[in-house]
Amino acid sequence: MLKKVLIVLLACGAQLTLAQDYPGKPVKLIVPFPPGGSVDMVARLVGKSLQDSLKQPFLVENKPGASGNIGAAFVANSTPDGYTLLVGSAGVFAANQYLYANPPFDPQKAFAPIMRIVDQPNILVVSPQSPAHSVKELVAMAKAQPGKVSFGSASVGSAQHFSTEIFMQQAGVEMLHVPYKGGAPALNDLMGGQIDMLFDTSPTALPYVKSGKLRALAITSSQRSPLLPDVPTMKEAGFPAFEVVTWTGIAAPAGTPRPVIDKISAAIRTALQGNLSRQLAETSLIPVGDSPEAFREFIRKDAQGYEALVKSAHITPQ
Repeated sequence: MLKKVLIVLLACGAQLTLAQDYPGKPVKLIVPFPPGGSVDMVARLVGKSLQDSLKQPFLVENKPGASGNIGAAFVANSTPDGYTLLVGSAGVFAANQYLYANPPFDPQKAFAPIMRIVDQPNILVVSPQSPAHSVKELVAMAKAQPGKVSFGSASVGSAQHFSTEIFMQQAGVEMLHVPYKGGAPALNDLMGGQIDMLFDTSPTALPYVKSGKLRALAITSSQRSPLLPDVPTMKEAGFPAFEVVTWTGIAAPAGTPRPVIDKISAAIRTALQGNLSRQLAETSLIPVGDSPEAFREFIRKDAQGYEALVKSAHITPQ
């Protein structure tokens, strides 16, 4: 019995020492999407804050592909020492397990959640050349051309995809889905006229709306954004049951020592109480900063919602 107690005490001591020394070298922040999207933006802001407070480089690496599964699997299979972290969205943490017949990992088992960093609304945008100047006119377009009005998304199962699935169900329309390998390519094609509409993440759409390169028809949050006060919510646009707010969080490989998890979590939470919160709010992101336990439970409940939506939308796993 004494031997077991000594082993436990030694293990606890080793973990505490690891946390005290962490980080002793650069840390990788894996973003499973291309540069330029909202997840990438959050990762770079958080990485800069962590670098400033923990005095080691936090380097963003983009590993896109398979709706985020490639980058997420890389983290899931990494050494659980806190030096390879995943900054991802609802897709990799909650939705993809229902979108792939043979997912490369079980998100509930593969990761140690650290924090849900931000929530973010989406903005329904079209090009300035679009004949639709309102959500009502967009619905009329879609009804007049069933299956021909196209919408883009960052990937199958992304926030953009699911937002539009909900929209189509509530509007009673059918549109053509054009999935991309990230939000930035979809946004570029929307401005180029290759697709007709997009529920884009607010941080990436906002600059293009303000510059006149995109036209915003509605925002998916319950309240109007102070950064776009003239843009109605989807509820105001005639969809009282429509509210979609997506999120970005950070996690480590399962088995990462809890003291390391707590040190990262505390550093981000401190940053969110200062300049980082202001930087995020400037791009319409809503800081959250919850605990590892709260984030794990949030992921579990969100996954249940995605499972139901995949079934109701008749999405066939790939």
